Amino acid sequence: MSHGNFFAIGADEFAAACDLGIKPAVSLLVMARGTGKDNSTTSWSAQAIFEKAGIAWRRAKEAIEALVAADIVKVLKTGKKPRYKISKPKDDAKLIWLPNELIDGAGGEVPPVTKLRETGELVLLQKFVELYAEHDIDNDGGLPRSLVWQTYSRETICPIGPFILYGFESEEMRARPSGPFAEFSGVKDAAGNEGAWVVLSPLASMGLLQKVSYIAESDECDSEFIYPVNDETNQAIGVIHSWLEENGGDGFARQIGVYGAIGLAPKHIGKAAMVGLYRMTYRPKTGKTSRWWALERDQTEAMVANVEAICRPKGVVVDIKAYKGF
Repeated sequence: MSHGNFFAIGADEFAAACDLGIKPAVSLLVMARGTGKDNSTTSWSAQAIFEKAGIAWRRAKEAIEALVAADIVKVLKTGKKPRYKISKPKDDAKLIWLPNELIDGAGGEVPPVTKLRETGELVLLQKFVELYAEHDIDNDGGLPRSLVWQTYSRETICPIGPFILYGFESEEMRARPSGPFAEFSGVKDAAGNEGAWVVLSPLASMGLLQKVSYIAESDECDSEFIYPVNDETNQAIGVIHSWLEENGGDGFARQIGVYGAIGLAPKHIGKAAMVGLYRMTYRPKTGKTSRWWALERDQTEAMVANVEAICRPKGVVVDIKAYKGF
């Protein structure tokens, strides 16, 4: 029943299932994974819940009965091959889009929803799913920096043509107890996590969130990204390091090794900064994800092209076309 390697579930409907307990909540997610294009009709039942999430058949059946009693699920057909209709919001804006990997797993691993069920922590499962509603991959690169973010201190290493090479050191990662984390304001768990970190820390340690960094126009939460910090852009910084060593910039080259991270930005972007954020490890393969991926590639290629132009043997020359890519 896969349609684009993602499925959807109503935010309010999922919250109502969570009110019934972790097994009904997990069961609803599995049943939703089995829906077709209407994101509502499903033939995935107790057997699928057992196979996908490890809930014993009898308890899975009881979870479905609880969902039916709460009017979250309606029975369309009984018998050995039952069919159900999952309630969903009238407004599609209230749908939460989820990747199939949450239920199916990837590469033979334990599926994320099963892993969360095994913790027995309903709040982690509920907030994990709710974070997908906050996750805006093509606009924010992941979770909004107004919710969770990391800043870096910045020092200038040297100007290179129309660019400036900066050194960065990471500062404390922060999270605001608002939105999905509002209920954790002032809360501290047994592990010493406080506020939003009551949820974020365990999700990150389970590999369900990944930390990523960008060179951005400033450290404001709504600043635009210049390029992502990834293997390719880091390799380009390595090219600058070698170029400096070979062209009388040994002192600057040595400085590169002092900092935790290095970035390059056009001179006119005076507030250029490195920023860190959290991104959901598993992402639905939607149009938003495709747009984000295309933009990341464009930004990466533009940065690499500019480094290649800077490091030409005859001196500092800027590829205008690539420069516009910034």
